[in-house]
Amino acid sequence: MLTQVWNWLKTDHRLVFFIIFAFTAVHLTEVKITMTPAWTDGTLDHNHQSLLAGTFTNNEQSRLFQFLVPEFFRRTIGYTVQESYELQRRLFTFLSFALFFLYARKWLSQELAFLSVMLLAVTMPFTFRNHLQESASLLMVTFVLGIWAIREKKDIAFAVILLIGAVNNETMLFLPALYFFDRFERWDMKHLIQIAAKMLVLIAPAFGVVGYIRYLTRDAPHLGGAYHLPGNISVIRFPILLFHIFWVLAFLKMKDKPRFLQRALWTVPLFIIPHMITGIISETRQMLPLTYIIFPSALLYLFGTSNKLVKKALD
Repeated sequence: MLTQVWNWLKTDHRLVFFIIFAFTAVHLTEVKITMTPAWTDGTLDHNHQSLLAGTFTNNEQSRLFQFLVPEFFRRTIGYTVQESYELQRRLFTFLSFALFFLYARKWLSQELAFLSVMLLAVTMPFTFRNHLQESASLLMVTFVLGIWAIREKKDIAFAVILLIGAVNNETMLFLPALYFFDRFERWDMKHLIQIAAKMLVLIAPAFGVVGYIRYLTRDAPHLGGAYHLPGNISVIRFPILLFHIFWVLAFLKMKDKPRFLQRALWTVPLFIIPHMITGIISETRQMLPLTYIIFPSALLYLFGTSNKLVKKALD
């Protein structure tokens, strides 16, 4: 048995990568817990019970999977609340790494796809703060699955992923913008109406369910309010420093990048602007989903499409 495993490790580097991703996810969860006293001082348990009772604040109260997934682990495995949230973060962080690696392989070699994941891994600790925004790990999974489905023209999969992801975190509702830009071909009214009509059918379940959840939780106070633009402008350095030079590298030589990444880069301002208005931008975890666009685009610029480490884009 051990000989078979060893031979597998020697012949299939992907398995080695996934093992590294798993250990990295475990390590990053420990770092997060260490940097978050609220995790171990009773706050996490209190928040979880309040969420189950429907008495917590928004936007957290409306992010159902954030607390229902740990509750499922608690009831089926017998874990404590803290152990259940740890399992959730480890599992979804690992899956986001593995899926990002596979997603990036369309354009990048194994080496550069692995580098993309490691860039995400070393960036994540800079987003850790003493807060319990535990929808973030599942968001990273559903976001990469969502853009993957858009890229591969899997419309039904996109609609399902959007629905599941939006019930966990409303940031997913940005993805219709990427869908529209990816499907856009020409300035023709009939063409635009066809794209919009199809898109509206696909996104209706997600928007309808999220709207209904928000209606049910309408009495939950909104923590910190919903308008933060002046304060966010004063701390704009935080999201800039998160990706630092990669913000610039991603947008260089746009015409040399695969079509899908070009369209995805067009949507980056549409992602940032709402967060600047309604989010608290110093909580830089909000920018992490852009990893799936920024890092592959930057690596394509750094190494060039003619480099042997870069695969020719299929689209």
